[in-house]
Amino acid sequence: MKINIKKANIKHSKLDEKKVLKYKFQVLVIASILLFLPWSSGWKESQAIAKQACVKPIGRVYSPGDFNLPVGSQICPRGRINPIKGRTVTVLCYLNGKFLNIKHGSVFDAPDMCASPQTPMVCTGRNPNRCNNVKGPGEEQNVPTIISPYGSSMLSTRPSISWYPVAGATSYTVIVSGYEFYWETTVDKTVTTLPYPKEEKELQFGNTYKFTVLANKGDTPISSSETLVVSVLTQEEQNAFAQRVKQINQLNLSPDEAAIWDKDAVYMSRHLLNETIETLKARVRAGSQNPTVYRLLADRYLEAWLPDEAFREYTKAAQLAKSTDNLNELARVQEGLKLVKWYNR
Repeated sequence: MKINIKKANIKHSKLDEKKVLKYKFQVLVIASILLFLPWSSGWKESQAIAKQACVKPIGRVYSPGDFNLPVGSQICPRGRINPIKGRTVTVLCYLNGKFLNIKHGSVFDAPDMCASPQTPMVCTGRNPNRCNNVKGPGEEQNVPTIISPYGSSMLSTRPSISWYPVAGATSYTVIVSGYEFYWETTVDKTVTTLPYPKEEKELQFGNTYKFTVLANKGDTPISSSETLVVSVLTQEEQNAFAQRVKQINQLNLSPDEAAIWDKDAVYMSRHLLNETIETLKARVRAGSQNPTVYRLLADRYLEAWLPDEAFREYTKAAQLAKSTDNLNELARVQEGLKLVKWYNR
């Protein structure tokens, strides 16, 4: 009996081809079904959300566990947090500087979650129309007006002290005093910034201190700055801020992004101008080319009643914004310059 091997092989090959085509068709059908499943559209949506950039974000995700937003994502206004069942998502609210642990899906900037503190409009450098008497830049030219420390509260126990120079002064005397606390030192007329002296006792947590600078001619004081009163936060508050900053650093954001959004939000939750200004100044010294760094630094200088410093940083921010066609930042710079102009009227 003879077997036609050639015909048998051809027949077997055709059967294999049919099986392959059938398998490919089944895979195609399954893929088509999966494409229209709800979780598939949700996956696409999550990718879009992850890539979304906000003009003015209101927070950031700090832990895994959200259906859509990966760790490090910024949250846009009216954005939702959707924790996976049984998970808790940690987020930082830029509006109040607090870390929140969210267990249930909700709109992030709802009034009971991430909202700005309900504080009355008060007199600040950014809101001078609320002030009864604001001195113009030429009214204190003959006194050593204190520049730093910035603001009325701070974390630092060894702050740098700086002031504007006075024409005709031959030296300056810096005085720091508090409850059972006092030191003073005299420096040459060429010195207008004094790093906190290593030999002097550092400021204590929870105490309030007075900073005064005298301008001298020879051995005689010729003018005095207004006394700057600054409180150092308590040990408990210091620990809380240290933990928040540690969380920010662990996220490994770019230094500019961390300074602009997260650290500024945390520090400004207690109006710690000294800390946020020093953080932003560090980015300037590092050579940042981000216009927001300079614009935000200018904003904070204005809050510290320093319009000259604000004008300098707004000018740099405007240059960088124009070179990168950043119209949003340019608009915010122009708003700040209007305030500077108001000061210089």
